[in-house]
Amino acid sequence: FGGGASPSEPVVSSEPAKPVAKKASGGFSFGGAPKKAAPVADNIPIVGKFRQNRDGSITGIVRNSKNFSNGTEITTSPVGRGAKAGDVVTTSSGSKYRLE
Repeated sequence: FGGGASPSEPVVSSEPAKPVAKKASGGFSFGGAPKKAAPVADNIPIVGKFRQNRDGSITGIVRNSKNFSNGTEITTSPVGRGAKAGDVVTTSSGSKYRLE
C-alpha cells in the first residue's frame, strides 16, 4: 500500500553510487595482514620514530641517507610546525626528509 514501489522491484536512482566505508571488525581481520605502502624511490632520506622538538627541529632515526648510516639518530635543522608522519619536510638549511 501507499502507492510506492513494491519490495520486489529494484529502486533506481539517478545519483551515482557512493562508496561505502568499511567498519573495523573489532581488531580481527579475515583478509590477511594489512599491506604496507610500497617504498618510494625518490632518494629522500626517511626519518622514523621521530619527534618534533620545541625549536621546530626533528629528532629521529634516519635511513636511506647518503650522509648518515642507517639507524643513526639525527636532529635536523628546524622545519615548519606540525610535521607529521607521511610529510616530506625541508629544513631551514635546505635538506629534505620523509617522516615515517
